[in-house]
Amino acid sequence: MLKKTTFTPRAVVYAILVHVALIVLLVVSLDWTLKPKPAQPEMDTIKATVVDTGQLQAAHEERKQAEQRKQQEQEDRRKRLDEEKRAVEQQREKEREAKEQQKKQAEELAQNKKLEIERQDKLKKQQQADELSLKKKLEVEKLKKEQEAEQLSKLKKEKEAEEKKRKEEEKRLAELDNKRKAADADKKRKAEEERHRRDTEERALQEQLDAEQQRQNADKERSAKAAEGKYQGLIQQKVKRNWLRPQNTRDGLKCTVLVRLAPSGEVLMARVTQSSGDVAFDRSAEAAVYKASPLPVPQDASLFEERFREFNFVFRPEG
Repeated sequence: MLKKTTFTPRAVVYAILVHVALIVLLVVSLDWTLKPKPAQPEMDTIKATVVDTGQLQAAHEERKQAEQRKQQEQEDRRKRLDEEKRAVEQQREKEREAKEQQKKQAEELAQNKKLEIERQDKLKKQQQADELSLKKKLEVEKLKKEQEAEQLSKLKKEKEAEEKKRKEEEKRLAELDNKRKAADADKKRKAEEERHRRDTEERALQEQLDAEQQRQNADKERSAKAAEGKYQGLIQQKVKRNWLRPQNTRDGLKCTVLVRLAPSGEVLMARVTQSSGDVAFDRSAEAAVYKASPLPVPQDASLFEERFREFNFVFRPEG
């Protein structure tokens, strides 16, 4: 392994002085051996100075590199110390965690042991309580069986007495039932005769009511048709009065308009459902219905709802 050389400022100074002395000797030696030349002394002096500066720079650079190596060694040593310190701290932390884990495990073991002891104690007490409860239960069951046996004996005697009483009651009820059946048969016969009489009277009355209802319905239908014809004519007249004949409309046209009214006669809707074949004529019919609103309607609400709430209106201007 190579040993690193450490340079100090003093060593550098000594090295510079040595180099300077060597240069001076070299210059003196040259003065003794060479003939003087008038134009050359100044140039030799300059060369000596250049050589000296280069050596100084080399020494300075070498010193600088040495300082850098020293700083690098110090930095490397500091890093190693930091790494070793961290490793020691990590090891201490692991040991501390291991101790805490062991302590926690010991505490858990002690707690589990305590809980197990408590559980065993509780189980023992529960077993003792169960044994005591079972003993009491057996005693209660024994007493209950004795009471049940006594109750069964009592019930048997009561049942025998009830059976005797039941038979006597059945005999009495049978006699009463025979009497009731005879009375029921007579009552049923009379009720049947009464029901037959009532049915005959009800049928006769219903026939009369049906005949009257049919007569009333016929009268109502005739009245309704008469009213319908009357108001249809009034509606037809009012719509004709409000009709504006479109240009180029031929005679004899007609269309069917579906009309929906309010109870006041106001037109809610007017729509041609069967066209005359002439679109302008159809639109004029719808417009005439809206323009004639309100239309004449009967005061009878039932007649209005039945025949004029919504109806088909055949519009014939020349009819």
